[in-house]
Order: sequence, then structure tokens, then C-alpha cells
Amino acid sequence: MTLDSQIVQESEAAEVEILNVHQALEELAQHDPRLAQVVEMRYFGGMSEAEIADALGVAARTVRRDWDKARLLLAQWLA
Repeated sequence: MTLDSQIVQESEAAEVEILNVHQALEELAQHDPRLAQVVEMRYFGGMSEAEIADALGVAARTVRRDWDKARLLLAQWLA
């Protein structure tokens, strides 16, 4: 295998993984929109639980539960 073909295969695998994550997030949003918001704010936005709680108007404890539930659902859909 040449270096060029290895790079192409790795790039294609990364693209597939990104698309799978995107699809899983869309499914999560259909299942529970707030869970998807929590994932986006925390993972992609880098926001803390307190910041997310303030933005969504819920308790930090609720955000923590939502984060745990969202991670479990995403792990199931991505497996």
C-alpha cells in the first residue's frame, strides 16, 4: 500500500465517522431536542453545565442528567 492510498482510506473513514455522528445527532434531536442542544453546547460549544443551564433555563443537575442520557443514546446509535 502506498502512502497516498493510506491517506485516502483514512480520510474516507473519517468522513464516514463524521456523517454517522451527524446522523446520530439528528436522531437525538428528533427523540429529544433538549438533549441534542446539550450535546451541541457542551461538546461543540465548550460550554460548562452551569452555562448550559442558564442558556436553557434549567438546573445544572438537569443538564448533567441530559448529558448522561444523550451520551448513552448516541453510543447506542453509533455502535
